[in-house]
Amino acid sequence: MFTKACRVAGCLVAALWLVAPAQAGALQSWVPTWYAAPEPAGKADKPLEDMTLRQIVRVSAGGGQVRVRLSNAYGTARLRLDEVRIARRLSSSRIDPTSDRELTFNGRAGVTIAPGAYAISDPVPLKVAANSDLALSVYVAGPTKITTLHDIQRGVLYGAPGRQAGAPELPEGKVDIGIGRAFPWLAEVEVADTPARATIVTFGDSITDGFGIQPDKGGTWPEILSRRLETSGMKLSVVNAGLSGNRLLHHGQSARFGDSGLSRFDRDVLNQPNVGAVIVLLGINDLGHAEGPGAAEYVSAEDMIDGYRQLAARAHERCIRIYVATLTPFKGTVFRNYYSDEKEARRQRINIWLRQGGVFDGVIDFDKALESAPGSGVLKADYDVGDHLHPDDEGAAAMAAAVPLNLFKGLKPGTAPGACPRKH
Repeated sequence: MFTKACRVAGCLVAALWLVAPAQAGALQSWVPTWYAAPEPAGKADKPLEDMTLRQIVRVSAGGGQVRVRLSNAYGTARLRLDEVRIARRLSSSRIDPTSDRELTFNGRAGVTIAPGAYAISDPVPLKVAANSDLALSVYVAGPTKITTLHDIQRGVLYGAPGRQAGAPELPEGKVDIGIGRAFPWLAEVEVADTPARATIVTFGDSITDGFGIQPDKGGTWPEILSRRLETSGMKLSVVNAGLSGNRLLHHGQSARFGDSGLSRFDRDVLNQPNVGAVIVLLGINDLGHAEGPGAAEYVSAEDMIDGYRQLAARAHERCIRIYVATLTPFKGTVFRNYYSDEKEARRQRINIWLRQGGVFDGVIDFDKALESAPGSGVLKADYDVGDHLHPDDEGAAAMAAAVPLNLFKGLKPGTAPGACPRKH
């Protein structure tokens, strides 16, 4: 479970991001194009010293200016990053040297981020194509502990000793910084001078974040949805706010499973600039990560429904459209004690309510798109990564194809609290 420090950090994160609406009025042109929800590193506190990390990210919307958000959300000490650079990626760790830009913060190179805080870079001119790769390089003199990261690596992380943030290419080879396939500090990339008129946030757990999907291939269902929108001519951005192991009503059972969906909704959705819609696929871990009735952290179908209603009310307060997705099949999963017939009955009860719509702006039936046969509760074999819970690359493509694009017709950014004229 979380430490007391992590709880405090979460409060500081929420407090910081609550100022975003006041800033948004002056920064209406900035659109999130890539996102990774911060989470605590847990025991992965191996310090880095005199080292360069190069994180590859696949953006959604293109633009003519770029800025980044870096996070020390779960840090208990000041975080010093000595050099931060951004460039267009060519292949592997290779960058286009003509596109290489050093990022400054309040006009100064490098940045020191207070405990629990974020830092936003000064804008730099950089032409970025939609659905393309950028390389974000960070040098730390150190020693620097990693306390804030994102657990699932959708792209790829390269590392090298010494100060090489501006190097055209880093040496090939596996980088081991003691955090597995996670990556530290980088929370968001935003673009300006962009044709994208609003952002869609996909809000979920590992099925959204990309567990089991081949990394560095752009194969998560949000990434495929982004390409569908581009092909259709819809000028929108899609960012991924999934967290592996995440739950709607309870914090994760381990640190890296993150804060609950209800508690992180403001940070990861509502307080980001120019968000017009959110797609929620969250709740299967609420069922799987708890035992039956009477057990600690047990949630009933009615508890879950109340939680979904809260998300809808909070999104609509900002004039942000909220689409909900049905919970996907998990019968026979290999994870011990995760599935039971009683849990399946709750999943079916929840999905019946979700399909009825009601408080949402639309429903996306991922259960139907992935189920081997109607009512079976079993993930289709062709879509199964092997654990009977997570869709593979083909399954992610089926999910993206199941999202009706007409849901986003005329989508516009939301408003500040209290400024939404809509009635719900």
